[in-house]
Amino acid sequence: MKTTRRLARKFSSAEGRIPLAQLLYCNLKNDIVTCRLKTGLSFTEEWLCTKYGASRTTVRDACLRLSEEDLLQWVPKKGYSVSEITIRDLNELFQLRAILESAAVELACGLKDPARLKRAYELARVTYEPGNSDSFTAFLDTNQAFHSLIADMSGNQRLIQQLGHVLVHFSRFSYLTMGVDSYGPNVTDEHIKILDAIHQGDVETARRHSLYHMQKSKERAVRYFLR
Repeated sequence: MKTTRRLARKFSSAEGRIPLAQLLYCNLKNDIVTCRLKTGLSFTEEWLCTKYGASRTTVRDACLRLSEEDLLQWVPKKGYSVSEITIRDLNELFQLRAILESAAVELACGLKDPARLKRAYELARVTYEPGNSDSFTAFLDTNQAFHSLIADMSGNQRLIQQLGHVLVHFSRFSYLTMGVDSYGPNVTDEHIKILDAIHQGDVETARRHSLYHMQKSKERAVRYFLR
């Protein structure tokens, strides 16, 4: 119950409070993405009710939404399990992300937004201290914010929505590999080259750097499975 109350305070606003069903969904999703709930972990609705201090109906609704997002799986007669991340999942996600992000940078070139571009440069320059989990966690949040902002610069709401869904799964993989520190200093250069091309309105160069970034990101990610 303390978790629910803390979230209720966090999300309160002048317009009122976000419904507890939404708070539970957000909290449970965050615990899955940050791997507080490990991949493959199985649990019942009763366990979730106790952990989050929520009703069974609220828990069931949240689990249904997360199942639709491929973060949870229904296990007959057992409850739910946190979806595993396989090399096939990663390959398919990278294929989809390459398509979506290359389209996003192309559209961003035609809708150059100085304020958002300036903010994107700020995010691109954020690094982390190797071996420092707090620093790496902050970097992961910043990295997702960078790619989300690129999507936002496209101006295409459906693309933004689809890429946001994909980025959630990538964020979960990043948290899973936190101890690896798989992001290196080259990430900053890759991000900035994408932004320079957008700033110049150079569609072909922006797409090329975006696809190169996806290729290098995939290589960094695959190292986790080869450890």
